[in-house]
Amino acid sequence: MADKNKSFIEKYFNIKNSLLYFGLFLLISAVTLYYIRRVFSQGSNLNIIFSFPNEILISLIVLLFSYFAIDALRLFFVLKTLNAEISFWNVYKLVFINIFISNITPLATGGGFAQVYFLQKKGIPLGKSSAAILIRTLLSATMLFLSVPLIVFRNQSMLNLLPGDYVFVYLAIFMGLYILIFYFLIFKVRFIMKLIYKVFYFLRSKHLITRKRFRKIIRYIFKHLQLFSEDLAFFIQGKKIFVFLSFLFTIIFLVAEFSFSYLLLNGMGYQVAFSKVLTLQVLVVFIMYFAPTPGAAGIAEGGYSLLFARFVDQSDLFPLLFYWRFFSKYVGIFIGIFVFFYLIIKGGVKVEE
Repeated sequence: MADKNKSFIEKYFNIKNSLLYFGLFLLISAVTLYYIRRVFSQGSNLNIIFSFPNEILISLIVLLFSYFAIDALRLFFVLKTLNAEISFWNVYKLVFINIFISNITPLATGGGFAQVYFLQKKGIPLGKSSAAILIRTLLSATMLFLSVPLIVFRNQSMLNLLPGDYVFVYLAIFMGLYILIFYFLIFKVRFIMKLIYKVFYFLRSKHLITRKRFRKIIRYIFKHLQLFSEDLAFFIQGKKIFVFLSFLFTIIFLVAEFSFSYLLLNGMGYQVAFSKVLTLQVLVVFIMYFAPTPGAAGIAEGGYSLLFARFVDQSDLFPLLFYWRFFSKYVGIFIGIFVFFYLIIKGGVKVEE
């Protein structure tokens, strides 16, 4: 067990690589922010937040801490649906680990692995923890992807703001793959097992892996893939109250995430309808899903500036952008650094026997 955990850490949580990715995230973010301020928002002042009405400042702080708690609740109730016993406090810590790791790895690939790893350390089996993280991600992603066509159809002018002329083709392919993978994992898991067996048997026949290694890998994958498939199906048929709360807190989480911009705009004295802010934020997050850079750095700032530039004066664009990223990402990332080092370096998580 110790060797497996060590190899997992070395692969996904190597301190040197993590610091390198984090440095890359900071560099891209800093360069993008500098460029936007210098070219599009000269004369802007970050001190503008101190002139916000007290009720706006209090609302931002309350929303910030609620945002983290709601993020934890959506995963917590997915785990409850799967009958995984874990405290809310342990899930709450995973929020910051996910924010940190997701934002320093390309395409946010590391966050899910990080959460699966720490859930295993708390005694949640690999299949169950993997299913929980995938379901949590699918719920939010599906809501976003289904919203984009509706938004664009109602606002045809926004087609010019989306990347490429074939955005609906990309969206259809992406959604199709999501549904196809979901279908095979639940209803065709035997087919997946057969495919995996043939791949590893080929490697065995070419003497690329030993017979002992082949058997060990196949047993391990088959065992956890079966459990994973069963847990995905179990969620759909799970306790209705927990399924409902999983969906409810996913919706509340997305609304909370999109509310930072609304409060910031109000604090700056701009009266923009919440529905309009919500529409633009959905499009920004949709674009961020396809960004290859760590934490969508550069892409997020560029897309946000492009969409919100028409609502604010040029001098206010940079403060709006900076504080949106500050509240929605930067705070969580820096808290995540401390949680990450506490759990990994200080050994704050112990393997359950």
